[in-house]
Amino acid sequence: MVQNVQSSGAQNQNVVPNQSAEQAKNYAKDFFKWFWDSVKHPSLSGKASNKYFGLTSFIASAVFAILSVMLITSKINGAIDLASSGLGGDTASSIASVFQNLVSDGAGKVELFSVLMIVAFVALAYGFRAFAVAGTGEKTDFFEFINKLAAYTNISVMLSAIMFLFLLIGGLLALPLNMFIFLFVVINDLIGFTYAIIDGQNSNKFDKLYVLLLAHLSLIIVFFIVFIKSLTA
Repeated sequence: MVQNVQSSGAQNQNVVPNQSAEQAKNYAKDFFKWFWDSVKHPSLSGKASNKYFGLTSFIASAVFAILSVMLITSKINGAIDLASSGLGGDTASSIASVFQNLVSDGAGKVELFSVLMIVAFVALAYGFRAFAVAGTGEKTDFFEFINKLAAYTNISVMLSAIMFLFLLIGGLLALPLNMFIFLFVVINDLIGFTYAIIDGQNSNKFDKLYVLLLAHLSLIIVFFIVFIKSLTA
């Protein structure tokens, strides 16, 4: 009898992890399908089957940004180590240590700036979308809007992944190419930001052009505030 109870308990313990793994597998499968559909047709991707898909995309974007900065930092500090080893001596080692600390400190500020700007990007887009539809009776659901915004900007997430891969393979030599790709990321994000705010029904109280003007002006102001705060952090 005791053995049967223990056996039943063991089976129940195995079911829960298996269910969790299956749920995670299904989520990943559905997410990547939605992600790829949104990359192929950003404005036609439709409603996401899960309200957290957009949030997952923006988290992935932040992760790629942080990993890329960490990788660049590691490569630069490695190059400094190599240079100091070639020169030899305690003085060279001390100078190298100072430069490495500066690089690491700067990397931390860039990482903070990247994360805060992603948060600000989402918050401003949502706020101005709600402002654009004020008085129309349309309810702007936060997660539904994030899914839409992510669908418009998932190309940027894919490009961020490609930039990280280039850094992983080519190291610092990939930086010029990555800067060129980053320009496309910025342009795509601004287009997605704009489209998400004015897409669909809009209020007659506020002209779309003025809403966008305020939205982009706010984004620029927040950019400089976050930049200064990150530098002084």
